Amino acid sequence: MGDVSPKFGRELGTLPRAHVWTLVIVTTVSAGFLGMVILRIARASATAATITVSGIIAAVLIAVQIQVSACVLRGNPLRWRPLILTFQGLLTHLPYLLFGELWNGVPGLFVGSLLFSVHGRAAWLLAGCVTVANPLLGYVGSHEVHGALEGQVITALIGLTLFAVMRLANQIREVHALRRDLTQLAVTQERLRIARDLHDLVGHTLSSAAVKAELTHRLLAQGNPQAARAELVELTKAIRQTHAEVRKVAHGYRHLSLESELASARLTLQAAGIVPHFWCHGVALSPGAGSTLAAVLREAVTNVVRHSTARHCTVRITQHKGATRLIVVNDRPHPVGGGESSNANGLRNLAERVALLGGTLLVSRSATARGEEFRLEARLLADRPATGTASADSASLAQRRLLPWKTSDPSLM
Repeated sequence: MGDVSPKFGRELGTLPRAHVWTLVIVTTVSAGFLGMVILRIARASATAATITVSGIIAAVLIAVQIQVSACVLRGNPLRWRPLILTFQGLLTHLPYLLFGELWNGVPGLFVGSLLFSVHGRAAWLLAGCVTVANPLLGYVGSHEVHGALEGQVITALIGLTLFAVMRLANQIREVHALRRDLTQLAVTQERLRIARDLHDLVGHTLSSAAVKAELTHRLLAQGNPQAARAELVELTKAIRQTHAEVRKVAHGYRHLSLESELASARLTLQAAGIVPHFWCHGVALSPGAGSTLAAVLREAVTNVVRHSTARHCTVRITQHKGATRLIVVNDRPHPVGGGESSNANGLRNLAERVALLGGTLLVSRSATARGEEFRLEARLLADRPATGTASADSASLAQRRLLPWKTSDPSLM
């Protein structure tokens, strides 16, 4: 045991402050109780050798208790645990042969070590056996039932006190670990929110800018500089608005207006040469639902412009018994595999947004009499509170949320 102190120094140096205080409490309780035992022995015996022996045993017991407690607080497995616990058990029980009932309660240190260093039911079984066997040793030394029972009570109290202190320290460690995990989760969710908002915002702006730039080029080629200048003015406004919205994304208070997005979507489709068919009447939405549907509409229109050669695009917003549906349909989508992977993240982001409000996002492709069509539908159910996290089913939208759509939209006929 000569290397206990250096080991203890290394253990103590790696413990957080709360655990250091726990170790101080355990050491104080152990040293205080053993000091009282030594005083009892000193009053009962005038032999200096007996007092010296009891002091040496107490010092070794304190060192062992510190080593065991420090390892448990660090959460590391105790090296040579059976050997160390056996050694501690012998040190707490064999002195009964020398001191008798004056040694009552000292096995409580061993009981405490068993409870917080051995896992499962075995800890309570071993601790119970030690507590029950303690009165027998006390009775052998003193032949007094009262003293034996007193030793049993003190042993149980000391063991449970040490276990309670160590258990509280472990609970504190688990709470701190949980707090770190929650903090990391909050940071991750905030990063995902910013990435999602920037994807929706920048993707839409770049698509609109590309369409307006192409239109401006055509107008200049056609000798219509006034119309081209008007398109450049609109492009400048869109870029400035995007700059302002990016700042809002960073501060976390960006909310989209469904009415503004409907107007913007109509202009974007018209600029791309796509005939818009809009239907929205008598729809009342909360700010959160309106912002979510606005983001879905923005991404859907961006995908129509980027991933199709559409001639028509239908946008419908309906509400029945509080349940809201946003449907976006376009003809002539690009073939599967032709850029589908590039918009998979956008659809996944939309699925997560809708899932946060307890809704679902559905997409489908279907062949009709007028050719192939692509349909995107967002469903927000009534009286569904925000869940705070998106489900795995919604995250795997492209693989698991494809539904058939057999009939063509009437506005495309």
